[in-house]
Amino acid sequence: MKIKIEYLEKQLADKDAQIKRISTREQDQAQVIKAASSKEIARTQVRLHRLATKPSTASLISEAEVAMEYLKMQLTVQSDIELLKEAELLLDAAAVKFAEGEYANATYYASQALEFINMLSDKEREFPNRPTVRFNTPIIMHTTTDANLRREPGRHTLVVSVLNAGTVLTANAYQGNWLMVQTDANLQGWVFNSLISVVADDSH
Repeated sequence: MKIKIEYLEKQLADKDAQIKRISTREQDQAQVIKAASSKEIARTQVRLHRLATKPSTASLISEAEVAMEYLKMQLTVQSDIELLKEAELLLDAAAVKFAEGEYANATYYASQALEFINMLSDKEREFPNRPTVRFNTPIIMHTTTDANLRREPGRHTLVVSVLNAGTVLTANAYQGNWLMVQTDANLQGWVFNSLISVVADDSH
């Protein structure tokens, strides 16, 4: 097990070195989606089609795969393990899109997967008074059951609305196990992460 961890750590170090050598155009991919709402995602998708290339997309997917394998060996909390499965769904979608030559969509899904991975790797995520951390890439999700949309993160904060199961959301940030989301009707608030799941299909 120790040897495998050391091997994965070396892979991560090698991948970091490779990423630093990527051209300026490809580095722009990390910044291509700065959307704060679902309306901005459409505009960023257009930019993705211009920026995504086969090599850069392959590199991003590889980075996510290595980071995910490393993280799998670190997680012990069941709720975090469930969240990692969400990242796996997105990474699977990225692989499918890459195989189909749809590099922009593949980049988008891989970027969303990395947001989950980075969130789960955040060792200070559960600390009291942890500040809100914004996602670089918004994550398209939907409620898996009727869910309370709250004004602030926390089980005892004001409920802004009750979202029906299947409501599509854009997650823009996290604080602990709460995700800051926005609906297509521009309702904004916080939802507990176990009540929502990623959307990984041809509609986005």
